[in-house]
Amino acid sequence: MVTPEVLRLPRFRLVYIGMAVSLLGDASLLLVPGILAKRLTGSDGAAGLTLFFFTLPLCLSPFFGYLIDRTDRRRLLVVTCLLSGVALLPLVAVTGPGTFWLVYPVSSAMGCSYAVIFAALGGLLKDMLPERLLGQANGALHTTRQGLRLIGPLLGVAIHAGSGIGALVLFDVVTFLVAATIFAALPAPALADRPAPVTSQAPVTSPAPVTSPAPAARPVPAGRTAPTARSARRPARRSGRRSVRGEEFWAGARHLAADPPLRRAAGAACLMFTLAGATESLIFAVIEHGLGGSPEFTALTSVAMGAGAIAGGLWGPAVMARRGEMFAIGAGIVLYGVAVLCWVVPAATVVLAAMTVAGAGLTMEGVARATLLQRRSPGHLVGRVSTAFESVAGFTQLFSLVAGAALVSLVDYRLLLVLVGLTVCGAGGHALRGRARAVTG
Repeated sequence: MVTPEVLRLPRFRLVYIGMAVSLLGDASLLLVPGILAKRLTGSDGAAGLTLFFFTLPLCLSPFFGYLIDRTDRRRLLVVTCLLSGVALLPLVAVTGPGTFWLVYPVSSAMGCSYAVIFAALGGLLKDMLPERLLGQANGALHTTRQGLRLIGPLLGVAIHAGSGIGALVLFDVVTFLVAATIFAALPAPALADRPAPVTSQAPVTSPAPVTSPAPAARPVPAGRTAPTARSARRPARRSGRRSVRGEEFWAGARHLAADPPLRRAAGAACLMFTLAGATESLIFAVIEHGLGGSPEFTALTSVAMGAGAIAGGLWGPAVMARRGEMFAIGAGIVLYGVAVLCWVVPAATVVLAAMTVAGAGLTMEGVARATLLQRRSPGHLVGRVSTAFESVAGFTQLFSLVAGAALVSLVDYRLLLVLVGLTVCGAGGHALRGRARAVTG
């Protein structure tokens, strides 16, 4: 439930409504690529690879962050929503084993949309809200995002089963169009008050700085012609442009590495995702071999995660207020690790309960992580810091997704679950050890 103080801000209400509409469409389509791949190929690995392609665009996160911080974030949200709707259309052509591969580029397009929209929204919240409300706003958005798992997957599976993939794609496209319209209604002044980076313009548009004697004043060796003023300036100007662009492009990553709490949070995320991405393939094995169910059972597991996510989103701001963001990050990761360990129990009630705990842990971690990034990053760097964080975690998750898709057919899934669960718990412990520094830093 969103606090009345946050809801009294009209600009945040628009962001919240636009996000909720977009997420409803996303949630309805969340399981369909994996279900299609599993149905058409019979392979757990093929189904799990849909998340690999969803995560693949994180490799482009530094570019996304640079774009987010140098453009009008409202317009970027509008354009991204419109392009996202168009990118879903190839799913209509998935009709048999010969066309199932189309789910992979669509999953990549959804990953691009996710990376841009959430990083841009993080910058918007930093611009429009006082710091004391960031945790509440992130809690509201993450609770809604994860809570829609309660109805989105069931709605998507129902539309797909009753009317086909075309009807589901149409529904999702409409939600993106509505979200784009709402984001377009955001007042422009809400986006105009972030400070501009000091180094982004002057070195490019002004003459090259004079840091050494002018070329004409230097002795010219015999047999050589003194350089003209134009030729003397050209190399320095090119070098300056490359230097400034490089600094701007990697500014988020440098800030992430230089800030101790952010660096520790990124380390915990890397450790968690080193093996946690394998759960996307493992969950299909749990359902098929452990529970004897069909791929559609993933709709129930998503509903269970949504129920837990609501609790995690509501508890997250309170936990942060008492113990700090780093404690909430570590506690959320540990909860997720314990939940993965419980998936080895071949009982539907235990697996669903564990999925509820997993949803609570992941949402608490997500709320705390977003708040920590916003609080410890300057406004003009929020996009680049956020995408740098996602890129660091995404690279390790990509490895995990590929390894999980390959190993699920070669190694007992229960052994893999134990390995993943213990690794994730270790990642949570790493974050918890840095909580005091994050609170006092």
